[in-house]
Amino acid sequence: MNKFTKIIASFVLGTSFFLSTTSGAFAATYTVKSGDTLYSIAKKYNTTYQEIMELNGLTSTLIKVGQKLEVNGTDNLTENPNLKAVELAKKYIGVPYVFGGSSPSGFDCSGFIYYVYKNAGKSISRETAADYYQKATKVTSPKVGDLVFFSNTYKKGISHVGIYIGDGQMINASSSGVKIESIKTGYWKNRLSGYGRI
Repeated sequence: MNKFTKIIASFVLGTSFFLSTTSGAFAATYTVKSGDTLYSIAKKYNTTYQEIMELNGLTSTLIKVGQKLEVNGTDNLTENPNLKAVELAKKYIGVPYVFGGSSPSGFDCSGFIYYVYKNAGKSISRETAADYYQKATKVTSPKVGDLVFFSNTYKKGISHVGIYIGDGQMINASSSGVKIESIKTGYWKNRLSGYGRI
């Protein structure tokens, strides 16, 4: 390799390193959490589930909690408080329900929303589920991190709110504590009122 070629190679390597670091591109190891799918993980890191499968030598889209996956992509959690809120919310699975609660010692549905969004960097005030519904921008095709609203649970009208996590699921503080539940079946399906973005 002559001197000119070395200079060009150094410039190219330096430039690609600069671009990858300033754009947030990275390679990382991701630990699968409850409720994750390859599709939701890929969305989180601006990549595709096919790329994750290829990178990890997977022949099936089935993954299990605790499994470690190599991921190449762009970490957009810091850029998107809604995605950050979802990741934070999952840390509180199992926290008990407390009426009026808005801390890790106990949450009600709207207190849970307030706590996780505020700690994810979103400017948000403590409201009721109905208030969040009034203030949210209504959407018909929810994205991960949007709010999902329900009516006629313990009272008439909008009375419950959760966080949409994709694949027809939400994480919410229900009467049995913080958990991931389907919004497409059973109790919640019959009370689903819509989606909102804050």
